[in-house]
Amino acid sequence: MERHLQKLSWLTVRDLVPSKIDTVIFPAGTVEGHGSSCIGTDNFIPEIIAEGIAERINALIAPTLNYGITRSLIRYNGGSTISEDNYRNFIRDILDSFADTGFKNIILMNGHGGNNTALKSAAFDLHHQRKSNIAVLHWWDLCGKMTEQFFGHAGGHSGTDETAMVMSIDPKLGGKEQYDPDLAWYFRPGADIYPVPGTILLYKEGEGYPEFDNPRIQEYRQKVIDTVGDFAELVLSRWRKWGM
Repeated sequence: MERHLQKLSWLTVRDLVPSKIDTVIFPAGTVEGHGSSCIGTDNFIPEIIAEGIAERINALIAPTLNYGITRSLIRYNGGSTISEDNYRNFIRDILDSFADTGFKNIILMNGHGGNNTALKSAAFDLHHQRKSNIAVLHWWDLCGKMTEQFFGHAGGHSGTDETAMVMSIDPKLGGKEQYDPDLAWYFRPGADIYPVPGTILLYKEGEGYPEFDNPRIQEYRQKVIDTVGDFAELVLSRWRKWGM
């Protein structure tokens, strides 16, 4: 069946929610520099994860919020940002709309680390005030151990993991022809720099550089989908077991 909420009529939504489907997946990202990869990386990845798990957890997929909170990378061409207060309030209004529609469970599929604090705040407020069930999932953290096992090293911002995910959609999105190793910057704790001196951010020194010729990118994409799907399914099953 069609899982994208915006492709359904309101009549279909009325008949599905919440009697047949009580869960919505809401992808959220931003637009910012990602090495030589596309600036929409943080939007495309949560979308493909949502599409990969929607059938499994019997959910509809809300339209992606493509704009988020960009800070240290905002000076790099094409990036955009929203102030934290505006973003948090906007997110909360959208979440309220999901609750008003009848969704009992919300999976907020985050694609961008800069959104974390605002999403967490909006999610808690919704839960506390509306008694909705909501899980904010940061896919790169959930898949961190799996990524290290799969590639043999940690990922990074526009690193091996993110580059593999966008290239699994279209190899051109990785931007191999424009790649320069000096785009990478080891993100050391203890320093806040604006703008950060690179758009590939390595979280472990010497690890996480993008791999443009890795033939296993589709396998990695499926492992990400499976890992996130396993977790989402576990959360939903526990909510239902305890009558939440």
